[in-house]
Amino acid sequence: MKSRHEARVDHYYDRNTQRFLRCGLRGSSATIHRAVWAPGVTTRREAVHHVHELILRHAIDNRRPPIVWDLGCGVGASIAYLAARKRASYRGVTISRTQRALAQRLLSRNTALPADDWAVLVGDFCKPETLGRLKASAAGSPSLIYMIEAFGHATDPRTLLAGAADALCPGGRLVICDDIISGGQYRAHPQVRTFAAGWRISTLWTVDEISRCAASHGLELQQSIDLTPWVELNRPRDRLIRLVIDALDRSGLSGCRFASLPFWGNMRGGNALQQALATGAIGYRFLVYRKQ
Repeated sequence: MKSRHEARVDHYYDRNTQRFLRCGLRGSSATIHRAVWAPGVTTRREAVHHVHELILRHAIDNRRPPIVWDLGCGVGASIAYLAARKRASYRGVTISRTQRALAQRLLSRNTALPADDWAVLVGDFCKPETLGRLKASAAGSPSLIYMIEAFGHATDPRTLLAGAADALCPGGRLVICDDIISGGQYRAHPQVRTFAAGWRISTLWTVDEISRCAASHGLELQQSIDLTPWVELNRPRDRLIRLVIDALDRSGLSGCRFASLPFWGNMRGGNALQQALATGAIGYRFLVYRKQ
């Protein structure tokens, strides 16, 4: 049986995923992750896949066809992009059955991988049994585990990091790319709290806190890249959403049942995240850990 938080996150993505894709909330190519306009990026397609390129550059083992896990795989766009560039056995897990169905459709149509070289499971990546199912399905230990905008949903980050460390083969990498608070004092920041509530975020750890926990399980920080300067902020759509939210707040309607629906939770959380990124309370970070 799902926990209350699992059910809330599942409901959030079941209700919002189709809109993310339909409205192009995060870019193109079925990717519902952040667009990053880093130096050298010239097109939106490159921007929405910049994090994938960082994974290819910093984390994938080129010595042999690896086993790769995507924890919080969404609709499978990251697997599809990486699989087109690196032969491997890919496994993904999502808490949302809606996302799993979309991922299976995308991967069956858009990858040249044999059917036994990819699979998407439904489950909570904090639970050891979920990681056990992933390992059994790939018949081996992964050399790469990555989480893109998923670590914040972890209800038990200590168990998650311990499980990832245990699953990785020696020398394997764990990649975490996410919105990470810049200091413990920001947990009580109003915009951070609104972001966490709206986007169903459970874990608000700093880079140091993640790294200390990872180190206790034999994972050493190898790369830490701050992508915040290149994240899109204050687009016309963002300004429109801010105006609508401000109007709701002034009217007193922000506490009504309609305003508590997943759609508005996403809008309000995203607006708060924009402000937290702009003020430095949160940073968009790319972290690579190596198993010793």
